[in-house]
Amino acid sequence: MKDTKYKILAYFDNQSYRKLFNEINSDYAENLQILLHNLSLFSYDVLIIGVILYKENISNIISAIRKITQIPIIILTDASSLLCMSWKKELIYAGADCVMDINSTIEEVDLQIFSLARRNNKQKITQKQSETMINKGKLVMDHKKHKVFWNNVALHLTRQEYNFLYLLAVTPMRVYTFEQIYQLVWKDYSVGDIKNIIWCLVKRLRKKLNVVEDGAGNCIVSVRDIGYKFELNNENEQQ
Repeated sequence: MKDTKYKILAYFDNQSYRKLFNEINSDYAENLQILLHNLSLFSYDVLIIGVILYKENISNIISAIRKITQIPIIILTDASSLLCMSWKKELIYAGADCVMDINSTIEEVDLQIFSLARRNNKQKITQKQSETMINKGKLVMDHKKHKVFWNNVALHLTRQEYNFLYLLAVTPMRVYTFEQIYQLVWKDYSVGDIKNIIWCLVKRLRKKLNVVEDGAGNCIVSVRDIGYKFELNNENEQQ
């Protein structure tokens, strides 16, 4: 396990489960807030969650994770919990890929990691190939050439404007917080008045879009006190 080539994120809600962490070469999330934060900012191949039956509403946690990423999720729990088939179904339906006994051998866990990570990486390659060209309504982004078009008219964007628009457009309807936007676009930890910095960028970007077509800038939607998302209205969805 220590020699695995895959990047793993682990979270265990019980102190006794954390002994497994010493045998897994992974990043460790101390709490759920850090878990969701890391999943929003970093790329992992597999997520491992150790949980006790009914201690937390783990299905809601999995559902929240699925809104952020499609990372493979392995649930490790005690043998008695595995006897509850309805709970296992609930976890799988919520988005878990595998539910295993916490006392499984490292070799068994490693095989699941290998299998799920291999499948996930193949999907990432396919997704990355499809994301080189983004077509969202009247917006076209050629990520390979770093070119942007709205309704067939070229937009001349700065690097940060381009990266911001690409971040939102590649995952439409997903809300990015101000902190996430700053870290992903500026490649730095948030310091100072980042809300105003991002607001100024959005203002410039909307202006450039609106010059091409009145109302085009409305595709960048402000979510009050949280951040921004990409959303097309009926008019902007038309080619």
